[in-house]
Amino acid sequence: MPYYVEPFTFDFQTSLIEIDTGVTDVDCSTLYDAIKEAQASEEGIIYERVGKGSGLNNLGPSVQVGITVELLGTWQLYFDPGNYIARVAGGNLVGGPNGDPIAYSAGVQALLIQSANATVVSTSTGGGSTAAEIWSYSTRTITDSRLQDVKNKTDNLPANPASEEKAQEAVDAAKLAAALSA
Repeated sequence: MPYYVEPFTFDFQTSLIEIDTGVTDVDCSTLYDAIKEAQASEEGIIYERVGKGSGLNNLGPSVQVGITVELLGTWQLYFDPGNYIARVAGGNLVGGPNGDPIAYSAGVQALLIQSANATVVSTSTGGGSTAAEIWSYSTRTITDSRLQDVKNKTDNLPANPASEEKAQEAVDAAKLAAALSA
């Protein structure tokens, strides 16, 4: 019997995490929380683990290392067939059969927005650093090797993954992550 945690249906027979119809963006932290709940369910405890996660270590006020979610065994995400781009962001998603965490779905182009230097910056009204304070920090530098890492990641994107605006957003996010981890 499948187990449902919005927007994910965990099918323990097929090892697929089916994404609700109409959902095109998956956040790694949300996925990891759902995986933990599914694994602890009455159905989930009789099967092998779905996945595991690491990261979210504190780097300072409101700044954490990003999360990496690893799908174990043959588990994969599955988006409904259609003509659209599906995005997985907010951390790194790895694993699956032959290192492919996304199952084939006709017409769907899956874009994994990942970073080797993932960080999560939280904002709040009660203390912590503002974006302006982080950017003005005197020892913030982006080295040539970090810029090369960003270039290598973006050069390997599919020929037409999304609009130019979405691709630029991904590049900007990678640069921000590299700057914050420097």
